[in-house]
Amino acid sequence: MAVAQPRCGARTKVGGRCRRLAVSGTSRCSLHQGPWSAYGAEQEKIRQAKAKMKKLRNR
Repeated sequence: MAVAQPRCGARTKVGGRCRRLAVSGTSRCSLHQGPWSAYGAEQEKIRQAKAKMKKLRNR
């Protein structure tokens, strides 16, 4: 039997619940986690590294 990944469930602007899959190890999806979570911080590091490499390549 397969284990189902939990849904985010955060409140949306309309007032309903988010139906996106939660990021593994957390209770929220990538949209509703926010920059303070470990996942958000990791994504920001990756984004900054890519921007830095792009800037260095364009010199």
